[in-house]
Amino acid sequence: MSKLISTIPDGFGIRLTEERKRLGLSQSQLAEIGGIKRLAQSQYERETSSPTVRYLAAIAHAGVNLTKVLFCDLPSIGQQSSSEQYRIERQAFELVEEHVRQQPEGFVGAEARFALFQLFKSQMSKQAVNCVADQRLSASQKIAA
Repeated sequence: MSKLISTIPDGFGIRLTEERKRLGLSQSQLAEIGGIKRLAQSQYERETSSPTVRYLAAIAHAGVNLTKVLFCDLPSIGQQSSSEQYRIERQAFELVEEHVRQQPEGFVGAEARFALFQLFKSQMSKQAVNCVADQRLSASQKIAA
């Protein structure tokens, strides 16, 4: 994977291509929806360039599953308790608000805010799932010892 997309798990381009095809769109069509040229779409799918938040917000609005594209499928996230989900959503919202405050004009559109919220929530949920898995592994190692 390119260093430009080092925080996104390997396979981003493949998952983006799969989502585009699932929606029955050509590269040109998804590029138009995302406000970019077909060449940039191709570069995203080949993982030679990183997408912008504006692009991600636009394609999410068109039905692309950003959680799947950016972070792979995370089926175990839904198994978190209500209080844990609330805590994660609250922190994700606060991160979005912090990002907005740091913008020169102090404004980020609703679609971009929602895309950021989804990204932050997904990443934080993934970290929470990994933390629980690490704790279970550690406990099972202690029992085995």
